[in-house]
Amino acid sequence: MKILAISGGRALGNNELLLRAALKAAREVYPAQVELVRLHDLDLKRCVGCETCMRGLTTGGDGKCVIQDDDMGWLTRQIGGADALLVASPVYDLIPTGSMVNLVNRALGIGKQFQAQCRANPKVGAVIALGGSDWINLTEPVIDLTLCNLSKSAVVVDRLIVGHNPAPAMVVLDDAVMERARLLGRRVAQALLKREAGQPFGYEGEAGVCPVCHCNLLEMRGGGQVACPYCDARGRLAAVDGQVRVEWDADSVEKNRFTVYGETEHRKDIGLGHRRAAEHREIIQERARALDDFGGAVIRPERQG
Repeated sequence: MKILAISGGRALGNNELLLRAALKAAREVYPAQVELVRLHDLDLKRCVGCETCMRGLTTGGDGKCVIQDDDMGWLTRQIGGADALLVASPVYDLIPTGSMVNLVNRALGIGKQFQAQCRANPKVGAVIALGGSDWINLTEPVIDLTLCNLSKSAVVVDRLIVGHNPAPAMVVLDDAVMERARLLGRRVAQALLKREAGQPFGYEGEAGVCPVCHCNLLEMRGGGQVACPYCDARGRLAAVDGQVRVEWDADSVEKNRFTVYGETEHRKDIGLGHRRAAEHREIIQERARALDDFGGAVIRPERQG
């Protein structure tokens, strides 16, 4: 068994130290091989928005990214060889680091074949994110998305999202947070033991509002309708015993965004958009040309050499 940890922060910074504590605790429960990858050590080019991956996924192709001359292929191979995947990132103004956001963009082009391999043998997953203050609310769904796009159908068994540690490595002063990281590691190892024994395993962390992904964010959709902005489970607000609660729609819970059904519907939607664009290509070109002169200029920095 192998546990792979991916860090989006600085070497030996707060998030890497939390990862190390989790990995050490995991090995005390199960003697797995553990490896840690720092995104700062990798050459990962940014997504250019060319849509090649999505066009491939919606037209029967493999959906691989056109960028093949960087370290994404190497990282994919490391993920493919792991049984558990941990992802950690600092929180910068509510969201994970730019390197982590770039990773989730690039994960769109990881390839249909690799996605199928992950779905056939779901990995154990866990996420960690630590920020300097309480500006951490939006990080959880983004970092969850990173892990689940890197390894489809991964079962996230725990997540640790905390703030108030702005200085490098100062998290070691917080005994409660360090112990919480160790608990996360133990939960990962216990899930691996269950996986090896053919037993079911699932989420062990703090229950959030959403019954699918445990996200605490809700999107108001009018008329008392709400939805989880991450997995799109839907429900209706109701007052029960003087308390506001959500009565969740069972069908949307079962067919959330991250099921095979949800992903298939998403690709159908993208495919319809591309077909509409193809049918109106000449109109698009004509109207786009009309904006060649927008009354200004595109400017670029001057570079030497």
